[in-house]
Parts: sequence; structure tokens; C-alpha cells
Amino acid sequence: MTKDRIGIDLVEIEEIEKRSTEKFVSRLLSDEEMRIYDRINDRKRRIGFLAGRFAAKEAYTKAYGSFDEPLNFRDVSILNDEAGTPYVVSKYRPEDTVLISISHASCHAVAFCMVRIKE
Repeated sequence: MTKDRIGIDLVEIEEIEKRSTEKFVSRLLSDEEMRIYDRINDRKRRIGFLAGRFAAKEAYTKAYGSFDEPLNFRDVSILNDEAGTPYVVSKYRPEDTVLISISHASCHAVAFCMVRIKE
């Protein structure tokens, strides 16, 4: 039996920019995401990357509601395939199907997550 759940999150890019300290970045990004982030030279694109990842991880968390153990954002990676489509790599419930989408506008980033939970 499966159960489908959704989560969505909207963030203000300006707020992420204000919070984008080294400590914030290191608590938000997985090692693999950090390697991608470190290769981005443009400040605006770096902030957009952070905002999108933050929104995606919040949407992922909202879709599940809770986990058996406290969720650490560093244990969840939002990566992109060859076509640029985002996907989730997570140690939390890896047997589930997770679909994620991220979008950016000049002031906001939004993410939508749908999970198919195997019971």
C-alpha cells in the first residue's frame, strides 16, 4: 500500500541573502550541494541556489510531516540530472518515490514536493 503526500514552500530571496552566512550555508547544504555551490561565481546565482535548496528541503519536510529521527538538511541533497530536472537523494526513507520541482522569480523561490510513501 502507498500513500501520496505533498509539500510546498515559498521563500523570499532577500531573506535568504540576509541569512546566507557561512554557518547557514554549512547547515543547509549537503557535501555534494556544497561542491556545486562553491563552483557558482555569480553572487545572485549563489543566493538563488541557496533559496531554491532551502525551499525544496522545507517542501520535502512538509510532505512527510515527521520522521523517525530529527531531520538534518545536510542529509538531504537536491541535485539535478543531465536535463536540469531536480531530484532528491536522502537517507530518510530512501524506499519512497520523491518528486520535486523548484522555480525562481526575481524575489522568490518556490518548491513543490510529492512523495509516494511505501507502507
